[in-house]
Amino acid sequence: MNENIKEYFNAVAVNYVHEDKKIIDDLLDSLFVTRCHRILDLGCGKGIISEKLASRNNGEVVALDLSDEMLKYAKERINDERVKFVNADFYQYEDEPFDAIVCFDAFPHFLDVDGYVNKANQLLKEDGLFAIIHDIGRGELNSHHKQHALGVSRSLLSPEEEIKPFLKYFKPIELSESDTYYKLIMVKR
Repeated sequence: MNENIKEYFNAVAVNYVHEDKKIIDDLLDSLFVTRCHRILDLGCGKGIISEKLASRNNGEVVALDLSDEMLKYAKERINDERVKFVNADFYQYEDEPFDAIVCFDAFPHFLDVDGYVNKANQLLKEDGLFAIIHDIGRGELNSHHKQHALGVSRSLLSPEEEIKPFLKYFKPIELSESDTYYKLIMVKR
């Protein structure tokens, strides 16, 4: 299945546009990543938050994506030595533990949720921050995926439902959503 997701994002990368909205900065500011020295930007796409995360901390940001085409565009637009680009499948990815993992606008494309939770637990330090954020509301996101990403995404559930598989390893900090954002913030137990 991950090969289908990779092919999909490689095909749409050239035309993929993401508006840089103020809500993105507000969402990132709410994460308190200034204390983090190593951050994983999970499913970074064209890197819309990679540079923003780097500017909020004094350490390294690993921008990880399955799509080599998306990463190609991210590398073209970001010139910051603190951002390290990695083309890999998250489920197979191995690295030193991170202080934070931020998954922006990508979570519904990780179809194996249990595997996702286990890998996030493996890659985070004790008391590490884990955030799943979207800069649009759940209704709009699910509608978009039904029209444009059928087969490579799943419907996003309410924060109260989505948090359930994470509770094995993570303590919820904030579960919230509106018409303009979606947020699951947790810390590793």
